[in-house]
Amino acid sequence: MEFQQLKLFLAVAEALHFGRAAQQVGMAQPHLSRAIVRLEEEIGVRLFDRTSRRVALTAAGECLREEAIALLQAQRRAQETTRAVGQQRRCLRIAYVSAALYLALPAALRTLSGGQERVEFALQEATTNEQLSLLAAGEIDLGIGHPPFETHARLDSVLLSNDRFEAVLPADHRLANRAAIPFADLAGEPLVLFPEAQGPALYAAIRDRCRVAGHAMRVAATAPRLHGQLSLVAAGLGIGLAPTQSRSLSVAGTVRMPIRPYPAALVLTLKALYDPRSRHPALPLALTALRRGVAAGKRSRRYAE
Repeated sequence: MEFQQLKLFLAVAEALHFGRAAQQVGMAQPHLSRAIVRLEEEIGVRLFDRTSRRVALTAAGECLREEAIALLQAQRRAQETTRAVGQQRRCLRIAYVSAALYLALPAALRTLSGGQERVEFALQEATTNEQLSLLAAGEIDLGIGHPPFETHARLDSVLLSNDRFEAVLPADHRLANRAAIPFADLAGEPLVLFPEAQGPALYAAIRDRCRVAGHAMRVAATAPRLHGQLSLVAAGLGIGLAPTQSRSLSVAGTVRMPIRPYPAALVLTLKALYDPRSRHPALPLALTALRRGVAAGKRSRRYAE
C-alpha cells in the first residue's frame, strides 16, 4: 500500500462519486476506478459499495479512511520536520488564544528570540478547538489554549497558568468606589462578555455563579476580544470580567476591582498543546520558555503589588 493509493482512496471517500473524485485528482475516471480495485484486491476487502445510483463506504472503508487520514498527516509531519532539520531551519509555528498575549507568549518570544539558539516564529491567533485541528493536521507545532478540550490520545499539554478574574466597571458606576466587590453583587448587573461559542465551559461557569447568587445571567453585549469588551464597559453597557494578567490592558472610563470572596469555579486556565512525537528542535525550548516566562511574570506582579 502506497501513500498515493491512500490519497486516491480518500478522494473517492470524500466525494462518494468516482467522476467528481477523478476530476479532483486530475485522473481519468477508468484509471481511478482501476486504482481503487487494485487497492481492494491488495487489502482483500471491499472498501466501497457501488450501485448505479450511489457509492458508499463499507465498514472496512470507514476504518481505512480514519487510518489513511492519520497516516497522511504523519507523512506531512515527517516531511516538515525532516526538511526543517536538514535545512537547519528553526521556525516554530505557534497558534494562540488572545489570553496568551497578556503574559505567556510575549515572555517566551523575548526569551527565544534573544537566546543563543535563536528561534524564528510563524504566529496565528486561533481558538482552542481550531488549534486541536491544526495540531492533528501537522499545520502548527505548538498551541496555547484553554481547557477543557476533548482529550486527544496523540496530544500532550503543559499547564502554564490558572488566572483569576477582576470586575471591570464603568468609572461612573454606582459600585465603582468600592475596594472590592462580591460576585453576588455582580450577578445582578448586566454583563459584557465574550460570545458563548468562544468559551462555552467558562460561559457556563459564569452563568452558574449568577444562578447560585440568585440571579439569571443578563448579557448586555458581547465582543470576542477583551479590548472590545472593555470599550463596551466604558460605554456604560454593563460590567465586564478581565483576567488579572491583563492589567496592562486598560481603557479610559473603566475601573478594575478585585472580586471578594472569589468563586473557586471561575478560573481561566492556559495550557500549551503539542504533539509529543514532534522532533522540532525548538519545541522543548519553547515549552521551557513559556513556563519560565509565566513564572517570572507572576513574581514581577507580586512584587509590584
